[in-house]
Amino acid sequence: MGSSLRGGYQISDEDKDFWYRLLYAFHAGWIYVLHCFKKKTNQTAKRDLEIAKQRLVQAKLRDDAMSKGEEKSA
Repeated sequence: MGSSLRGGYQISDEDKDFWYRLLYAFHAGWIYVLHCFKKKTNQTAKRDLEIAKQRLVQAKLRDDAMSKGEEKSA
């Protein structure tokens, strides 16, 4: 996602009618799905990026440390 969503990543795909996009981030050993949506163009609307940014802020505020005995996988 680069500068549009610092710390965020995306998966996108298309079919004949729509583009599908999933925005996600890694934090404290977890993968957070921030937002997923379909649209008619390849560009992501500012509104969708703002939703993902707000959810990323909330994810970083969570106390989701890994349980003792669990290890992070690469």
